[in-house]
Amino acid sequence: MTYSDMQPRGTLRYRLLSASLVPASSPLSEPGSWGHEYVRHLAAKLGEEYSSQMEDEGDTPEEATEKEEKEKVADGEKEKDGKEKKEKSVVKVVIDALNKELQALGMQCVVFLLGHNAEPDAVDLLEELEIVDWIVELVDENTYARVCA
Repeated sequence: MTYSDMQPRGTLRYRLLSASLVPASSPLSEPGSWGHEYVRHLAAKLGEEYSSQMEDEGDTPEEATEKEEKEKVADGEKEKDGKEKKEKSVVKVVIDALNKELQALGMQCVVFLLGHNAEPDAVDLLEELEIVDWIVELVDENTYARVCA
């Protein structure tokens, strides 16, 4: 898998975009069909996006404006000693997903992780998405000891 500094959370963005473009009669492939590393990467990006949305949701309009101004100032400080610093430009990725969509995709990842002996990763993802109480529905006699230990 290739990771990019240029487009943070791009994997998540394209996964959600593809889900929105698939006709209702055609099912979207499970994340697990792409492999374990893809699911782990997607789970990490889900946690980042959910945290980011929760932080932005709590901002007052004044705080949001202040953040934007700080970003503009940081962009304006590229010149130093009359020389322009060359930096990688980072594309700001806007993910238009509801928390419920993130949680639904997270649950698909959790089911895969529990089925592939990655219980700690599954519990971590559920905690990041603030739905750890949903683990009760997914635990069986094979995974109980590893999840509850």
